[in-house]
Amino acid sequence: METEDEKAKAQNLQSVDLTKIPLEQPEDGVYSVYSNIVNLDWTLYDVRLRFGELLQVPDDANPSWENQHGVVLETAAVRLPWHQAKLLRNMLDQVVRNYEEVNGELKPITLPASGPPPSL
Repeated sequence: METEDEKAKAQNLQSVDLTKIPLEQPEDGVYSVYSNIVNLDWTLYDVRLRFGELLQVPDDANPSWENQHGVVLETAAVRLPWHQAKLLRNMLDQVVRNYEEVNGELKPITLPASGPPPSL
């Protein structure tokens, strides 16, 4: 059974104002990565977001501009506890809603077919 002191400490942790806590960065800086594709998996305890970049790379057998295929280069993974995943969902929902109010609805994008190769 929790003592009154333990209950008070738990209450204080729940009411922390994150905007007041100093923000520090590692000496080497913050790791930054570009991603144009995301996937996820999960366990009972957490969610793992897997970030990657969809790229065109030359075929090994005949490396040329004409002989390429797509690959996903996985560049980063972030694991979050479920409560943080829900908070992230809410934050993303709000920022996308705000973006669409200003810029219009985001619609699925389509990649056009490639044209003929340029001639010299």
